[in-house]
Amino acid sequence: MQKEPCNYRDYFHAGQKARLEVSLSTDKVFNEGAVVTAVGENQIHLRLSRERRPDEGLIPVQAPLVVRVGLSGNSYSCRGVIVNEKEEELKVAFVDRVTPEDQREYFRFGTEIPVILFNVTAGTAEESGAGGLRVASHSSLPRIVNISGGGLRTETEMTMTRDDIVYATFHLPLPEPKVVPVVAQVMHSELIKRGEGQIQSAGLRFMHINERDRDAIVRYVCNEEIKRIRLCRKDFYSLPSN
Repeated sequence: MQKEPCNYRDYFHAGQKARLEVSLSTDKVFNEGAVVTAVGENQIHLRLSRERRPDEGLIPVQAPLVVRVGLSGNSYSCRGVIVNEKEEELKVAFVDRVTPEDQREYFRFGTEIPVILFNVTAGTAEESGAGGLRVASHSSLPRIVNISGGGLRTETEMTMTRDDIVYATFHLPLPEPKVVPVVAQVMHSELIKRGEGQIQSAGLRFMHINERDRDAIVRYVCNEEIKRIRLCRKDFYSLPSN
C-alpha cells in the first residue's frame, strides 16, 4: 500500500473518461476505455465502455491494472487492483500514488503535413482535398503542425474538445512516402484567430498506433532535425568574419 496519503479526488472525478490497462493471468494486457462513476478515499468506480472483451471473458478479481486519465492538458496514472466481480462496472482499490506522465518523452518537430481527421466522438470529419469528406475553406487545412512519436498537434476548422477520440490518416514525407493511420485522444484544444476567422488548434496523444509507424515517425523527426542543425551550421560558418 502507499506510504503517504493521497487525495485521489484531485485527479479523478465522476464523468471523467479513463483508459485501463489490466494485467491478465495469461501475461497479456487488456486495454479498455471507461468512465469514472465515483471516487472514494482510496477507491474508484469505473463503468467499462465494452468496446471489446478480454479473450478470457470476465476480468478477474485482484487483477492488477493501471488507470490513466487526462486533466487540464496533462496525463496521470495510478496503479490499483480490481476488488469486485461485476462485469460492467469495476471497483478498483488504489495501491500507489498518482503519477504524472510526461507526454513529451519524444522530441517534437514543427512541420506542415496534410491530414484527414475523423472525430469519432462527435461524428465529424474533415480533409484538405476532395474525398467525400467536409473540405476546409482554407486549402492548407487540416494539417499537422508538429509531430512526435507520442502525438501530434493539428490545425483544423473542425471542432475538437478535450478527451474526444480522433482517427487521423496522413502521409509521412519520407523518401518513400508512408501512409500512417492512428487513433488519438484530444489532450487540449484552443481557438486561434487566423485572418478574419478562427481555427482550432488541438494537441492529440496517440492511443493506438502500429509500432513500425511510430518508429518511422521518430526516424522522420530525427532526420529532419539533423538536416536543420546542419543547415544552421552551414549558415553560421558562411557569416563574414570581422
